[in-house]
Amino acid sequence: MIPEYTAASILWLAGAAAAAWWAGTLRRRPAWLALVVFLGFTVVFDAFLTGLPIVTYGPGTDLGIRLGPIPVEDLVYGAALCLTAIAVFDLGRGRRRARR
Repeated sequence: MIPEYTAASILWLAGAAAAAWWAGTLRRRPAWLALVVFLGFTVVFDAFLTGLPIVTYGPGTDLGIRLGPIPVEDLVYGAALCLTAIAVFDLGRGRRRARR
């Protein structure tokens, strides 16, 4: 059985990727750059938070696959968050252009 955090992260990433595809976000180079920068900051700050440990995860909440102290689900969640924000912005920008 897939742990809840893993399942939620994967489902959100799938939805965010679909929204980003529909909004045209994935065809824009700045969106990919923003995603890389966001994930870079996620790695830095997440390593700090999970390495101290300020943030901990209970047993069975994730797959146990880690990048140092960082659960891989945190990176999936971060990518989903970033893609969602950019796609929502792109969708809103497209609606404003359509009204003009």
